[in-house]
Amino acid sequence: MIAATLGWVGTMGTFAAYILLWRGKLGSDSLTYALMNTVGGLLGGAASAYYGAWPSVASNVVWAAVGLQSIVVEVRRRVRSRRSRARSAIEALYEPLTDCLV
Repeated sequence: MIAATLGWVGTMGTFAAYILLWRGKLGSDSLTYALMNTVGGLLGGAASAYYGAWPSVASNVVWAAVGLQSIVVEVRRRVRSRRSRARSAIEALYEPLTDCLV
């Protein structure tokens, strides 16, 4: 019963992610979209493993890995963007000082 519930929750999560993407509610670079796919794949894979449905386990694990890779890429992009903005803000603070020294 628990495995079946996990499988259905995982399947509905990945379907919901796709529907939200299709309707424009989530972007393909959204952490929410990637997280929904990762968790859905893991839950679906766990349920499939319980029932011994190994092809389904493999496809769900790959789906979760793709989602996890998307999370890593997006988090790295956001960190780089924040560092860049912080660096620009610091440079803007010091810009008036360099103008006075010239």
